Amino acid sequence: MAARRNINFGDSITGMLVDGVEETPYVAATLTLNEETGLRVAVPYVDELRESHNSTSAWFEGEMPPRNLLLVSLEGNISLFGCKYSGHSVNLSYGVGVGKITPSEMVLGHRDGDHEDPLLVKELRSEIDGLRELTGFSSIKQSGVTDEEGRTKKVTIEISALQEMAWSQGSAEMKFASNWVLNPVQSGLAIDDGVGLVSRFPEGQSIDTHLREHRKVASLLSFLFGCPIYFRRHEVRDPRFAQKTMTERVVDIPFRQVVTQNTVKDHAKPVPPKRRLQNPLARGEVINGSALEAWSNSYEEWGRFIFPALSSLNRPGAILENLVVNAAMSMEAAGSLIGSVSGEADTYTPGGKPKTATFMYRCLVRTGWRWGELCDSVTGLAQAIANNYNTIKHFDRGEFPSQVETYLIGSTMNLVVRMLAVRLANPSDNTSVLFGDFIHDFEGLKEDFANHGLRVNDSGNFTAHP
Repeated sequence: MAARRNINFGDSITGMLVDGVEETPYVAATLTLNEETGLRVAVPYVDELRESHNSTSAWFEGEMPPRNLLLVSLEGNISLFGCKYSGHSVNLSYGVGVGKITPSEMVLGHRDGDHEDPLLVKELRSEIDGLRELTGFSSIKQSGVTDEEGRTKKVTIEISALQEMAWSQGSAEMKFASNWVLNPVQSGLAIDDGVGLVSRFPEGQSIDTHLREHRKVASLLSFLFGCPIYFRRHEVRDPRFAQKTMTERVVDIPFRQVVTQNTVKDHAKPVPPKRRLQNPLARGEVINGSALEAWSNSYEEWGRFIFPALSSLNRPGAILENLVVNAAMSMEAAGSLIGSVSGEADTYTPGGKPKTATFMYRCLVRTGWRWGELCDSVTGLAQAIANNYNTIKHFDRGEFPSQVETYLIGSTMNLVVRMLAVRLANPSDNTSVLFGDFIHDFEGLKEDFANHGLRVNDSGNFTAHP
């Protein structure tokens, strides 16, 4: 039987557990993966009152299973790391129990070296929503030969994973790279053509350390596409997971699937609609290696801008008022980081100090976009955003703003924070290049204002506009 290459939701694998301790007998166990609990190992055992030398019983009675385990199955070996106790039950009449273990990570393959070592790997590859659409990478090239009448006589398909783009994030070397896999199907072979995000460190690092760098990229993708972006699959590559012959000669160091509890629930999330992925705010020529490096370098400093905005983008069905508050928190943080801009004095308090509208104004100006089709002035639009946000936030402002106004303000803020994210990655002054695809989203926003017959005046109030 061929070694297993994938584990998916609903799969169940039965085998024998090895704890790495000499002379300890192997234990039967079943590994499952489902959407609710992620990875879970069920282990039947004999209660310690009936079997005094049963080490498996001690795992569950003491709520302390081995940190690392190896599941040996007919489909190959599966390494389990960071194992934790997740409950047990015992049939007291017969002294038979079933214990549950939750691994933090699972790798499809056997690892060389000390069984007790934590999982540290040099490379992690992630499949993330939107990567192919952003990069345009593909491993498949097709060419054909036609006759004089234009009929196809010959088709040549070339498969090669050669397209990539690299940059640095601290001590990690990052890249987008095309990749492909041949999968047997009933009628022949199917080609899975994908694009992966790969991180590589000089020395082995934890999965969490790799994911910290991958999440920076995933967050930028959320801004670019304006929707939730999820991890779909992870794979690791490291010399300790080498492919060997029976004589222990290394023939390959392949990528092997890894499942981590930190992202396993992402895999079952709905895939973003095609229409969202077809229109990123900016494409690969703008979001190049230099832009990704700049985004990474600014990530910590701009965290107070990034994280509230991501919360809004990742909850498209949330209450409108909550989305406005989150986006406003981001814009207030961004306004502080941007600093003073020309013309902001018109937004100051009577005492000459910046106020909420000032921070909103700085963000609108920093985008470099012309907002005149929605408002009489940028100052007025900034004040309208501030009015809506403050009325929602402060209980003494009376009733909440109208749902229509909140919807229009929230949609405007959504686009502003996305544009600011692109600016953070690529501060070019050429807005026609930066936001070449943005006109699609802006036209939708302009249409929303027009459909409701509204426009924002210089005072920050919504007025009727035929």
